[in-house]
Amino acid sequence: MPTYFACEWHHESPDDPVLLYEELDDDRMELRKVEEFRDGRRLRSDRIDPDSLPTLSWVEIPPLEEIDADAEFTVLPLTADRFQSVWESAVDA
Repeated sequence: MPTYFACEWHHESPDDPVLLYEELDDDRMELRKVEEFRDGRRLRSDRIDPDSLPTLSWVEIPPLEEIDADAEFTVLPLTADRFQSVWESAVDA
């Protein structure tokens, strides 16, 4: 059963996303991801493609507690319905 979370990324780079929305499988591999930028753009991906951004990770995502322990990130709860809404508002990269 998929799990969902959002993650704020605290940084000053204008070229990197500030909010990540994730859908993970039972093995903690990304199924779908949306990256949201400061200007409100949302880009989505549902595959590993080194030639496009965003792309899904090749490795499993660490436990949420580990991500949240890094001061650079803040993990936020996310429901399946909310993820789907964000997914539908995003565009393919």
